[in-house]
Amino acid sequence: MEKDIIFEPLEFRNLTLKNRIFRSNISGRFDNYDGSGNQARINWEEKFARGGVGAIVSSFTPVQIRGRILPNYATIDRDDRIPFWRKVGEKVHEYDCKFLMQLSHSGRQRDVGGVENLHNKGLSSTSETESFHGLECQAMTRKEIKEMIQAFADGARRAREAGLDGVELHSANGYLITQFLSSGINDRKDEYGGSLENRARFLLEIIQGIRKEVGNDFHLQAKISAVEYNDAVIPWDKPGNTLEDSIQICKWVEEAGADALHISTGSLFPHPLNPPGEFPRDEASRWYEIMLGSGIYTFRNYLLFRYRFLFPIFLFLWNRVYRKGSTQPIIGKDVQDKALDDSFREFVSSQTM
Repeated sequence: MEKDIIFEPLEFRNLTLKNRIFRSNISGRFDNYDGSGNQARINWEEKFARGGVGAIVSSFTPVQIRGRILPNYATIDRDDRIPFWRKVGEKVHEYDCKFLMQLSHSGRQRDVGGVENLHNKGLSSTSETESFHGLECQAMTRKEIKEMIQAFADGARRAREAGLDGVELHSANGYLITQFLSSGINDRKDEYGGSLENRARFLLEIIQGIRKEVGNDFHLQAKISAVEYNDAVIPWDKPGNTLEDSIQICKWVEEAGADALHISTGSLFPHPLNPPGEFPRDEASRWYEIMLGSGIYTFRNYLLFRYRFLFPIFLFLWNRVYRKGSTQPIIGKDVQDKALDDSFREFVSSQTM
C-alpha cells in the first residue's frame, strides 16, 4: 500500500522533518507569572512529540514581558530563559521531533494588563483604541521600533542558543506585527505607515535583524493572516488587508530571508473565524473573564453577556461573516467534549514524567 504523502519527510532550506505534521501554536498558560517555564510545559510538548508529529511550534512566546497577551506565558526576553527552553527542546528531540519557537509581541492586543501595566498603554503602530474590548495603546516612536526589532533578533538568538530548530514570527491575528501590516489599524504618517510597502517595513526589518543576529542557516518562518476581517464583528471598522495585499507581503517576506510561511486568517480576537464556528455564549460568560474585564468597553460587553435578551444583538454581529459566505467546516462544539476530557488534564500535569 502506498504511503500517504503526509508521512513523507519534508525538507526546507534549513530544516528537515520526518513527516509533514506540524503541531501549530497552542495557547500556553502553563508557566509562571514572571515569565519562567515549568514542568507542565515540558510535559505538554512531550506528549505531542511522542505522538509522532514532525514539528512543534511553541505557544505565543513574548520577546518582551510587556508583550504578553495573558499571564503565565513563558517568555524569551532574557538570557536566563535559555536553560528552560533548552530542556523543552531536548525533551522533544528525544522523539525525532523538531521544535520551533514562536517569537511574539501582543502590542495593544494584550488581554490582561497586569499590575505592572496598570498605567502603561500597549505599544502599537497607532494610538487608536481597539474597537472590541476598548484596549488602549500608544503609537511607538522610531526609537521604540528599533528596540523592538532588536528584541525579536535577541529572541531568535536565544532560541538558537537553546538548541531549538528555528523560529516563527507571529505576524498574524491582530498582534503587534499585524498592527503594523494592517491597513485597518496602522495610521502612521512616517516610513512605517501609509503604503503597503511602508506597513511591511517593520516585519521585513525584523527578518533582516534576525538574519544578522543568527545567520542564514537557522530556520525562520512567518505566520501571516491571509485576510483580516477587522470588521467581522464591528461593522464600521476598516476591514484591513486583502488577500492580494497578503500575497504581496508573503513575497517580500520570502525575499527578505524567510524559509516558510504559516497562513492563518483574522485579526481581532475573538471574531467569527478565529476560532471558527458559532459563539459559545453560555460557556464564555463563565470562562472568558477577559472579555468582560479588560478595556474601556467593559460595561458594554458585560451587558451583552449578562443579559440574555441583549445577546441577539451580539449574535447578529457575530454571524455577519457567515451570512456573507465565509465558513469553515468545524465548529468548537464538534470537538469540545473530546478536548475537555480526562486526557486533556493529563497533558498539563505538572509532575515529572
